Amino acid sequence: MKEDALEVLTAWTQALLVERDEERARLQTVLEHASLKQRRAEGLSWSPVAVTAASYAFGGAQWSLACGEGGGMPNAFRVGSAVLLSPVGDDEASKALGVWPARVRKMRGLDMEVVLEGDGPEGVSPQHHKWTVDARADERSYNAMAHALSHWVNAEADSDKAFRDLALGVAEGWPEPHADDALVGDPSGLNEGQRRAAQDIWRRPQVSLLHGPPGTGKTSTLVAAVKDLVAAGDKVLAAGPSNMAVDVLVERFHQTGLNVVRVGHPMRVQPAVLETTLDARVQNLPEHARVVKTWRDAAQHQRDADRYVRNFDAAQREARRQARAEARALRKEAEELEAYLAEKVLREADVVCATLVGCDDRRLRGVKFDVVVVDEAAQALPPATLIPMRRATRLVLSGDPCQLPPTVKSQGGRVLETTMMERLVKRHPDQTHLLQVQHRMHEAIMAFGNLRFYGGQLQAHPDVGGRTLEGLKPWVVVDTAGCGFDEVRSEEGGSVSNPDEASFVLDRAAEWLNLHPGMSLGIVAPYAAQVETLREGWSERVRAQPELRQAAVTIHTVDGFQGQERDAMLVSLTRSNDKGEVGFLSESRRIHVAQTRAKMACMLVGDSATLSTDAFLADLFECAQAHDAYDSAWSWMV
Repeated sequence: MKEDALEVLTAWTQALLVERDEERARLQTVLEHASLKQRRAEGLSWSPVAVTAASYAFGGAQWSLACGEGGGMPNAFRVGSAVLLSPVGDDEASKALGVWPARVRKMRGLDMEVVLEGDGPEGVSPQHHKWTVDARADERSYNAMAHALSHWVNAEADSDKAFRDLALGVAEGWPEPHADDALVGDPSGLNEGQRRAAQDIWRRPQVSLLHGPPGTGKTSTLVAAVKDLVAAGDKVLAAGPSNMAVDVLVERFHQTGLNVVRVGHPMRVQPAVLETTLDARVQNLPEHARVVKTWRDAAQHQRDADRYVRNFDAAQREARRQARAEARALRKEAEELEAYLAEKVLREADVVCATLVGCDDRRLRGVKFDVVVVDEAAQALPPATLIPMRRATRLVLSGDPCQLPPTVKSQGGRVLETTMMERLVKRHPDQTHLLQVQHRMHEAIMAFGNLRFYGGQLQAHPDVGGRTLEGLKPWVVVDTAGCGFDEVRSEEGGSVSNPDEASFVLDRAAEWLNLHPGMSLGIVAPYAAQVETLREGWSERVRAQPELRQAAVTIHTVDGFQGQERDAMLVSLTRSNDKGEVGFLSESRRIHVAQTRAKMACMLVGDSATLSTDAFLADLFECAQAHDAYDSAWSWMV
């Protein structure tokens, strides 16, 4: 039965509420039932905390906090995370201070800066009291997605409804753009597939789909297409699901000479693009000196209002009231001027870049764009992709639905794992531009995933298709069946590790690095516990073999490695049990991501007796045997 847009949006809304409520409940359970000692140990609380400085910033009061030794874990809270500040003590004076939601602005060891949602307690200095800092559920992302869902549910204009239905994959047909709207771009430097994808974007259809498998140059294609859109007069909003994805776009746009502005907290962007942030651009304007002076004047008036007086009479009370009112007025003036300067910078930009949730930034709400480009769209929750769509009338989705989907933690939220891009690629394969030439990996590394995910359409560019590391097979699957490498589940019943398999993998890592000391090596596993086992084992080896200290080795979960590449990859598949349980590995895209990070050599290590209960993994072992890429761990143990 044909889907209706409102049915789709309603299902997403319900799933989003389930995700939010379950996350909120998980955190609340810990905060309510765990002791302060436990909460400190888990990085959820700091207490007691001293306020070492208090001032005001754009958005609210700004406090500098210091946690004493034993009061909590260093670097427990990440920049941008939501926290709750409550006074220590049960007396009436402490209760009168109130509880204050805030966000982490800076984090270093046991020192932290936060910006409160409000001006803080009135009439008292926070420095005179001790505080507790607790993690709180960060609902900003959920709220931004909920607002976007509400916007598209309540769309009234026929043009908005048509755009919405097309982007959701429920529209009848696929409208052709007007021929007069097309522009002639410069395709030089692009291969044939990239050229076709760019030319589709230059036709200015309402929706463009760019399917870019690993190493096929989708970002290069996007940048080339956007550069000529800007030259033709379009204003572009470029977004991605993560700060890393956005920063890659920012850097590439900046290199082409475009006037690009990065919206987002400066502490959460890469150093290479800091100068492009909206905050930095505003601070570099000559007019910003007036903003700084106004903030200083406001802070001085606030200090006057908070100054301690031993004998407090009516005249002093009135003077304090007036100082406080003057401070508020000056803060408002500074905020309005800063908002005006931000609007000016955004208005003059060629391309504005932000995370999907960052596109809900209040500074963007009055800015109109011609087209929104979403990179890594196949990793984005569907409601998050709806956020930037509110700012434009055309949409470009770029990504690879054959890689890992967005993370969904609740059973009731599973519908959100199917992204908007995946829906559209399935419904409109004839409108999807698949890039077919990959420039990353040896053809043997590419082969299995090419057949299973891309119908054999990918080709390895001649420059990389035969490139190898001497002495190493480009692709090999090592079977640990019968070796006694049994998995271990953590005491809490959560993550899985396999110490013997980890040791085997690290042995291979040391061998590879002895052969090629200068190569970059990635070691991945599907489970955090196995990653921790690998990291601890590698640290021991480095202490025993100091020459390994200089090696370029990265150890991470498969999910955390998505989007990266290394000369060689070692993949610890981890699972080995009598029940044939494969857990996370039942998501075949996880294996695909793991092995396609490699350029010249990839070894997957796992127990076929356990893993072959999964059809995809059984095919993996069979493919390796058929292509002389199978080996047994016993080969290294005799």
